[in-house]
Amino acid sequence: MSVVFRSILKDEIASFLDFFQLSMPAMKTLNAYQRTLSDFDSFLYMESLEEKRLDAGQIQRWLDGFNIHPKTKISKLTHLKRFAGYLFTLGIQVSLPERPHVTTDFTPYVFTEDEMARIFELADDLVLINPKSRVAAEFPMLLRILYGCGLRLGEATALTWDHVNLDTGIITIKVAKYQKQRTVPMAGELTRTLRLYREAPCFEMQDHDFLFKTTDGRPRPIGTYWGVFDRILCELGIKNPQTVKYGARGPCIHSLRHTFTLRSFLKAESEGREFMETVPFLSTYLGHNALMQTDIYLRARYELYTASHAVIADYTRDVFPEDV
Repeated sequence: MSVVFRSILKDEIASFLDFFQLSMPAMKTLNAYQRTLSDFDSFLYMESLEEKRLDAGQIQRWLDGFNIHPKTKISKLTHLKRFAGYLFTLGIQVSLPERPHVTTDFTPYVFTEDEMARIFELADDLVLINPKSRVAAEFPMLLRILYGCGLRLGEATALTWDHVNLDTGIITIKVAKYQKQRTVPMAGELTRTLRLYREAPCFEMQDHDFLFKTTDGRPRPIGTYWGVFDRILCELGIKNPQTVKYGARGPCIHSLRHTFTLRSFLKAESEGREFMETVPFLSTYLGHNALMQTDIYLRARYELYTASHAVIADYTRDVFPEDV
């Protein structure tokens, strides 16, 4: 190992990294651990620690010296936590500080009605541009399911026809985040459109087939659809081609889920339903683990929905204090 450690824990750090390398982690991960422990070793050396131990105050002082995002501090603390476990097996006294609290400034992107109309129009024209492309033929249906049901992209691509009841208009989500299965009712028009898709002879659908499949019957990779949607956004001028990145924030295919969430809230609001009555049902429908996840979705583009913003802010003020 090229790095030279100098603190009182230098031998333990070196042996830990050697042991860690034997478990064959990705080189990127190993390098991250090495950078963290090298920096921590320098800190301990400067502190002239004379006893082999690891205490919470010591680690906190080290973390406080970084002007970095809390998530990055959590990553560094995770590295030290694993090292602390190794030290504990050697009989060295260890303690760790509390995990830093992470707040998010993420504002989900929500498409306007005009943007959605243009997106649907271009998506429906894909098959005219690429008449032999199965992706072009199936993408408009996928788009309508994502927009009409608020599904995650991975949930939609994992659907098989035995998860879809076209008589009742109910989708059963078997493969979901947090392993939370749920049922998702569809609007009548979406159910009718999905029935036509199911019956289209060009797709040759069987009962246990994936709704969106490759020619050999496997579920199509989500990256394919992510790329198609990005190209649509760039062509419409909604997204800058220079900033396109798979999984990036900003307008993307996952924004359809954000759009569904806010549209659902606005619909309930227009029908006179109270916010506190709507959100728990909406959270369950979306498959969220906690109300806070739904709250994040409702922070979207408030310059378009100032009245709704006031309602949401008033309701969540005591639920999610800003200073927590």
